[in-house]
Amino acid sequence: MCIRDSVATALDEMLDDVVGAEVAARAAEERLRAFLSDAAHELRTPVAGIRAAADTLVRADLDGHEREMLAGHVVREASRASRLVDDLLMMARVDRGLQLARARVDLRRIVDTEAERARLVHPGLIIRTEMPDATVPVSVDRDRIAQVLSNLVDNAARATGGRGRVVVGILPFGNEVEVRVSDDGPGIPAEDRERIFDRLVRLDPSRAGSGGAGLGLPISRGIARAHGGDVECLDSTTGAVFMLRL
Repeated sequence: MCIRDSVATALDEMLDDVVGAEVAARAAEERLRAFLSDAAHELRTPVAGIRAAADTLVRADLDGHEREMLAGHVVREASRASRLVDDLLMMARVDRGLQLARARVDLRRIVDTEAERARLVHPGLIIRTEMPDATVPVSVDRDRIAQVLSNLVDNAARATGGRGRVVVGILPFGNEVEVRVSDDGPGIPAEDRERIFDRLVRLDPSRAGSGGAGLGLPISRGIARAHGGDVECLDSTTGAVFMLRL
């Protein structure tokens, strides 16, 4: 190959790289725009509720009971908006790269703590833990892994209407360990088991009917991957099974 051909080939390759980078940048920009649009849409609902209730409180002649009802509505919608903002900020941290405060801990303690928290928050939910008798030492950011488990158990609670059964089990495999969270809810169709990890994606009301914004699963996956693991939705004949691998 002569020098002219070599230069032409190199220029073609450089041009292909530039075009590929431009396409990737445009795709990333479109994803960002769609994400911001969806986030604004999610925030609009609680903000509109707060504004309407506050306007009625200021302008209308209400009795004590009506004022109390509207004030409660303001508090609930403000909490909903706050949770969404916290999730959006957490998603931004995941995108930038999480700073993990790793420490050697017994994974069983994290599971026990989150199971007990869920029992208090969802008193109608039956939660069972299945764990080895021996300690399960892992080097993780305890608070972040607790957040993942909290998201998975809360998702299971929503799927069962807060009245179903949830099992949280630990399965050690050599240098790896899995935590599986299963429920007896309606399950997740095979075609949606990966899509649910996209941002602001929610399925039918049976699995998303309690006001979740669709950020819990992508945040959980981001935290798990920052640890070198992952979160997946496994194939299941009954209910749904989510797996945290560390």
